[in-house]
Amino acid sequence: MAQTHSPTNGQTDWRSALHDGDEDAFRQHVEAHMQTLLKAARHDLTYYVRQGDLHRDDFTPEEVVGEALLQAWQRRDRVPEKMGLRAWLMSTLYRSLRGLVRRQKQYRHEKAISLDAPLPPDPETFDTQEWFWDWYQPDEYLTWEDVTPSQEPVDFEISLLDTEETLALEPESRHVLVMHDEFEMALPEVAFAMGRAVNETAELLEQARASLRERLVTSQPKDPATPAPLPSPRKD
Repeated sequence: MAQTHSPTNGQTDWRSALHDGDEDAFRQHVEAHMQTLLKAARHDLTYYVRQGDLHRDDFTPEEVVGEALLQAWQRRDRVPEKMGLRAWLMSTLYRSLRGLVRRQKQYRHEKAISLDAPLPPDPETFDTQEWFWDWYQPDEYLTWEDVTPSQEPVDFEISLLDTEETLALEPESRHVLVMHDEFEMALPEVAFAMGRAVNETAELLEQARASLRERLVTSQPKDPATPAPLPSPRKD
């Protein structure tokens, strides 16, 4: 399970780098999160390939992370005030890959209906349009502190990135589950990433947890003498 990160750790330094336009300093702060970003990108690419949205050779994890960091730097003036660097980078990764997937699907659709199909549309003309990067403010309805105890990360005693059952979940609920329970992003931070209100994000989280529990139980060998234990919230 990933280490918990406080939104305020190093916040002044990395935000100062963004404010001052110091790209070298920003890269130094990002370096500490590179392995996490690559791990998340690798899992998301596997998921989209399983869904049939991408081919295996469409993108590498390094390409996806590179695109996310480019978007993060270009839109450095849009970082939500209460979001930490790690959570913001993870959110930008999610949005960047979502845009890449939609562009690729559009390109293949156009190619299928015309031998003279144009090249894939420029990123600035599709999901990476300016409106795509407007961060919804979920605390318009619930404040940053309005996170109930039930939304603490759940320890499934497995890595959510290493189980087939996670790849079978619905797209949005899977993203919420992985960001919150695997990478331990705060619920409001996940809401920022998903562009949803906190209460809606909490509902998606509970749906994903329930679906994953059911899938994990179903996938285990049937042994009446040793019922499968259900995961319980971690006691930090």
